[in-house]
Amino acid sequence: MIPVQDIQLAKHILIECNNKLFIKATLLYSYCIASGKKVSLFSNESIERRYSFLAWYNKLRTAVPLSADLSISADINILDLYALFKKQNIKINKKIATAFYAAFLETYDNFLDPKCDGTIFAILSELLEAGAEVKVCVDELINKKPLKIFRLEALIYKKLLLKQNGELAYVRLSKEDFDASGALWDDALIVAKELLRLAHVQEVSILHNDDQEKIINLNKEV
Repeated sequence: MIPVQDIQLAKHILIECNNKLFIKATLLYSYCIASGKKVSLFSNESIERRYSFLAWYNKLRTAVPLSADLSISADINILDLYALFKKQNIKINKKIATAFYAAFLETYDNFLDPKCDGTIFAILSELLEAGAEVKVCVDELINKKPLKIFRLEALIYKKLLLKQNGELAYVRLSKEDFDASGALWDDALIVAKELLRLAHVQEVSILHNDDQEKIINLNKEV
């Protein structure tokens, strides 16, 4: 939920994010700027260079400003944020349209997610009319893959077991695998989605040997 009233009352807003939330964080930043607020963008991890095409990338801070009187998370629903821009008549320029397109691209798994319905495609049409740079989004978010993902993929395919007549892709990973690849646990989800596209595979299960709470289970929706 977007704290609209809190934003209106605040003087200096701190937006907290990470790589997973960075695109939405830049859109929140644009919203707060359009609302006449002082804004700071903070991440407790290094944001990947593939997001550098987005506006406000160079506004990232590594320290929390003491003057901020409101801290909000970028963990918000992208449809709610788009609706807020429309409701408050905030102009969606080329940079904002590009960020929204990138956010929908990531949220809906390159538009392959079954939840990507006519409403989403209608919004995408509006973003194209507003000048969204589709090629840039696709090149940076799909065509370019960080080296750590390639390394993690290699480890996962090496350890991959096909069970239940090939319908279950099963992998167990260790801390050493992530140390060797430089990848994070969240990166395993990217590879898991690719495993789900293997022939005959209907389910993917990735487990972390050293942390029982870290489990990825994906099912192919029919």
